[in-house]
Amino acid sequence: MTISSLGRQIVAAGGTAPDDVTTKDYRAVIKYLSKIIGVQTYGDTEDLVQSGLDALLNHNCDIIVIASKGYGATVDAIGAFAGTNGYRLIWTSPYEVRDGSIPTTTIKDYGASHLLLMINDIISGSL
Repeated sequence: MTISSLGRQIVAAGGTAPDDVTTKDYRAVIKYLSKIIGVQTYGDTEDLVQSGLDALLNHNCDIIVIASKGYGATVDAIGAFAGTNGYRLIWTSPYEVRDGSIPTTTIKDYGASHLLLMINDIISGSL
C-alpha cells in the first residue's frame, strides 16, 4: 500500500506516467522533476523483483522504488542489481500502527509522503 500510494503522490506532485498508478499493484515509469522514477508495488518472489528491476532499467530509471520481502532471494536480487548497475540502496520498511489508533490507509499514505520527500532530496542532491 505504501509504494502504490507513492506513485499516486508523485503524479499528484506533477509527475507524468503513461502507466496506470490508480490500482493496488502496478509497475510504472514516471517522469518527475526531470528524472525518471520507476515504481513497482509487488515483489514477493525473486522472479517478480528481477523482472521488475530489468524492465525499469530498460526504461533508464534514475531512481527505482520496488517492493520486496525483507529477507532472502528478493533482497539478494536487489543487492546484486544495485551493485552491477551502480544504484545506491536505501532500505525502508512500511509504517504500521498495531493498536488501530490510526487507519492503515492513513499511515501508509504518511509513509509514502516521507518516501516522496526522500526522492525530492535525492533529486536535489541533498541526500
